[in-house]
Amino acid sequence: MQILVQGHETSESIAVLLKLTRINSKNKIDALTAHLVDGLPPNRAYWRYQVSQQHFSEALAKLNATADLALQFQEQKKQLNNKNIKICGYQPTDRLTSPPGDD
Repeated sequence: MQILVQGHETSESIAVLLKLTRINSKNKIDALTAHLVDGLPPNRAYWRYQVSQQHFSEALAKLNATADLALQFQEQKKQLNNKNIKICGYQPTDRLTSPPGDD
């Protein structure tokens, strides 16, 4: 699944996603950044930073998979926040009351 769009990502968001992967090659990171942030076509990005097409494609697929997981996590968190779920023994109420023992 393609989540990340060529030339429409921020360097900050790419940096965060890279922290969630094992991609640590400077050349791969530079090629991915050139493609996703600067909008360089894939073949020019991997050629410029001397990364093979296969390694670039694998790194891009891994980054997209990580972005997909991050979006799923964000959506799950939104759903949980929207439900009236009892978390850690706390149940939100509409009325203001003092906790037991605070009389």
